[in-house]
Amino acid sequence: MKTSFLFISLFTGIASFSQVQDSVALGAGYMNESYYSLANGEVANVSNTNWDLAFDASAFGFTIRMNRKTDLLFLYPGTTADWATLDTTDHMTWEQYIDGYDSWEQGALNAPAGSAPEDLGWGEYNGITHVTEGTRLFVIKLDDDSYRKLFIETLASGVYTFKYANIDGTNEVTETITKSDYNDKNFIHYSILNEAIVEREPASVEWDIVFTNYVKELAPGYFSGVTGALTNTTYRPLTIAEVNDVPVVEADPITANYVSDIEVIGYDWKTFNMGTFSYTIEDSLCYFLKDDADNIWKLVFTGFVGSSNGKIYFTKEQVTFASIEENKTAPMTAYPVPANDFVNIRTNGTVLETILVFNTAGQLVLTQAVSNESGIITMPVNELQNGLYMLQMVSVNHEVFTQKINVQH
Repeated sequence: MKTSFLFISLFTGIASFSQVQDSVALGAGYMNESYYSLANGEVANVSNTNWDLAFDASAFGFTIRMNRKTDLLFLYPGTTADWATLDTTDHMTWEQYIDGYDSWEQGALNAPAGSAPEDLGWGEYNGITHVTEGTRLFVIKLDDDSYRKLFIETLASGVYTFKYANIDGTNEVTETITKSDYNDKNFIHYSILNEAIVEREPASVEWDIVFTNYVKELAPGYFSGVTGALTNTTYRPLTIAEVNDVPVVEADPITANYVSDIEVIGYDWKTFNMGTFSYTIEDSLCYFLKDDADNIWKLVFTGFVGSSNGKIYFTKEQVTFASIEENKTAPMTAYPVPANDFVNIRTNGTVLETILVFNTAGQLVLTQAVSNESGIITMPVNELQNGLYMLQMVSVNHEVFTQKINVQH
């Protein structure tokens, strides 16, 4: 009776492992992007064409990204002293820059940076005054095919100061953006065409993934728009692992290799089939996303419509819960998730004596005596009904470890 009460308590108030089918739509031509929370679903679906620059809002950040979906960025080959006389006659021969996708810190306006650590691309950081002063001029081609010259003048005491104008110097605008006004966000977005800050990004803590169309250099000098998913890993303790070449039901979230690159998911989970003129989703491919509490979500793509409505289909499920571990120094690992006719238990060096399985009512439904010699124990669960269960694993030293499993035949 005491054991039953223990497992009723462990199940109470904890979300289940149930798989959820979901989708997001980016609209015709991928004109929108979707900010998505694994726990709460889509939190914002916003236009991806109403902004030009994105300024890093973090306390020590200096990144400036650009909307390459609509704009082009050129680095002026002269100096900032040429602001009044800047000429774009040969601008197509100038260096062009795009955002990077290893991290959110790889902004297009930071890309011209040299080897000196104080060179931030658009400006140079002064270690004495702690002011970054602009050192480069840019020319930006906007969504309406017009051009503006652009100068990020300073970043001082958390305030960006920048100016832009028509190439002939008319309609010059000077703006300031104060980071502290937006310290709950990753970036502050700005529209040069509308001469205004654009409120579009949800708070950083509210989203895990942004589904979007972005530009990649797929071959030297060849730039193309791609549609996929980028993760909120630079500004949150979130890591991602890609597991391929194994059936998704057998993918092990514990032994997967987690990294913080924002493009681990990216766009290549699909390929375009010229025969059927449709997209094929890669099988034997899934992604695990882990938060700072070691909770892990599993993401599997199931469909992609294309540019007609930009719809992306996927399944998600939470496969581990850090909050239910009774002993974190020697945890057991059960997989695959979900389990079908069997579950593997990786003992991580602990010698087990007995495995018990309880249902959500706390009733004992299965037991197995074990002799752990190989380190991995296979336990049949083919007689269990579909649903959520709790494993209780008892060592020869009478230590007790618990983990949830989801059985789906």
